[in-house]
Amino acid sequence: MRPRRSRPSSPSNQRGQALILTALLIIVGFGALLFNSTSLFSNSSADQQTENVEIELTTVRDALIGWSASRTPPVGGANARPGDLPCPDMNNDGFEDGSCVAGAIGRIPWKTLNVPEPKDSSAETLWYAIAGPFRNYNMNSAPINSDTLGDLTLYLGSTATTLTSQAIAIIFAPGASLGTQNRSTTTTALCATTGTTITRNLCAANYLEATGGGNNAQIGGPFIQAQSSGTFNDRLLVISNAELMPVVEQRVARELRTILQNYKANTACACTNLGGTAGCYPWADLSNGTSDAPPYDIGQGRNRGRIPALGASPYNWGANPCGTAVPTLPTWFVDSDWRLVVYYSAARNFLGPGSCTTCVDSMLTVTGDVVPTKEVVILMPGPLLGVPPRAPVPLDDSTYWQYYFEDPANRDFANDIYVTPTSTAYTRDRIVAIP
Repeated sequence: MRPRRSRPSSPSNQRGQALILTALLIIVGFGALLFNSTSLFSNSSADQQTENVEIELTTVRDALIGWSASRTPPVGGANARPGDLPCPDMNNDGFEDGSCVAGAIGRIPWKTLNVPEPKDSSAETLWYAIAGPFRNYNMNSAPINSDTLGDLTLYLGSTATTLTSQAIAIIFAPGASLGTQNRSTTTTALCATTGTTITRNLCAANYLEATGGGNNAQIGGPFIQAQSSGTFNDRLLVISNAELMPVVEQRVARELRTILQNYKANTACACTNLGGTAGCYPWADLSNGTSDAPPYDIGQGRNRGRIPALGASPYNWGANPCGTAVPTLPTWFVDSDWRLVVYYSAARNFLGPGSCTTCVDSMLTVTGDVVPTKEVVILMPGPLLGVPPRAPVPLDDSTYWQYYFEDPANRDFANDIYVTPTSTAYTRDRIVAIP
């Protein structure tokens, strides 16, 4: 008997099997695509949240720096000064508190800064810690100038790695609540941060975490930046002297330039300068705070040194030789020792009566400037980086200025020629000149 042969599949059956196979492939492919798309969307969403938090942190940093650099009495209070930072908001009303301890932690005082309420990806308002040396004058009367450093310590991961021990301020994005954190706006409890019983949503320990030997909810720190985990999700941004002071210095220099221009304008009727024209600038100071020229230091007329903040010649600050008073220097300029860190030079042709013992040329020259000939040069030193020996009371000018100005031509005290600072770093020296 002949074996029975299998009947070949009909064309219609083959087409049916092909359609089933194609459908299966489409389903599998669609599932993979859906999985990948969901994964990509999830990653994209997380990346977007991270980016948004970074934007909020940097926006707050810039707002704090701008607020600090613009501090001016009487708007900011009788003792307002450039370099101050606001106290944190301790009661969640959006405004800085009237006083705070060194290292205090609270929310960003966004109403004081005049910015929208800054929130992280969990819709929590950003928090902030302030170093003691940058609190306002009523709580900290010590000078704030280019040499002032913060004192907050920040670790990376653990106490084995210190990112900085000189932070001026630290900004925190607290993230979602973790563990036993309770952010109730109605119930009270003992707060680990303050040691007092307060509403839970006012306690930093219900928003910020500790890990690796650092504690972001502890007044004064030390603080810590670490990888996110089930017990830690803070995001941090530091403000340093190197970020704050260049902006503050530019404000100080612009104000000085305006004051000196008004000094010259308001002495025009009474002072024929050594160049034979109307108006003059004050003689410079070597070390005692007053102009080294008559009537303060007979026979020692200098055109290079410091601003004579404690007494100017030929006319003192506030004098009125021509009907409009010579301007006075801001109180903060003296109280915060800016006179010790700012370099000042006036051209011989624009100084008042007397003999200049340090002048070399009739005009000042700033090489590298579009208009190199200047009446006045104001040199700002940039922030203190590291620990150079910036002595508050120098033995002599050459020893003193070499620690402040990078370019030898700007610190040699030998002539009336200066150079546009060669460094392009944000923390570089800067020249502000007249005209």
